[in-house]
Amino acid sequence: MERTLNISFIYGIDAVLALLLACGYCAIVRKKEIWLIWLYFSVFVANIGYFALSISKTVEEALLANRLAYLGCVFLPLFMLMTIMKVCKVHCAKVWRGILIGLSCIVFLIAASQGYLPLYYKEVSIVFVNGMAKLQKVYGLLHSLYYLYLFAYFAIMIGVIIYA
Repeated sequence: MERTLNISFIYGIDAVLALLLACGYCAIVRKKEIWLIWLYFSVFVANIGYFALSISKTVEEALLANRLAYLGCVFLPLFMLMTIMKVCKVHCAKVWRGILIGLSCIVFLIAASQGYLPLYYKEVSIVFVNGMAKLQKVYGLLHSLYYLYLFAYFAIMIGVIIYA
């Protein structure tokens, strides 16, 4: 039980720190970069999701918490890319931003289908390891799409840095 409290406590501390960093950035920095603000809050949302998952008691709670974590995680690469592009002074046309945002929304909707459709997870159940909730998953057909999505963003980020 002690280990569970420690992990849940760490997730909670991570979430609080992410929120404090986001609020601190908004309060202290005069010339704010919008993508960096979104990045900070995305990290906060992901950490809240992981915390909620760790203390879940039912499959439904765990799935909802997992969706919340994915909400933060799916948009992190987009916000990181846009921040990197801004720092590197590489312009991104509005149409491409719209396409990337739409793609991120689609990937989130696929990831959020867990428990409803067998696209992302075919089966899911909850198990408790040292008193902490963990989802036991059988991956669906589209689960590998998330890894491709992350790899593509990573490759684009590296490409932007090399280009700059």
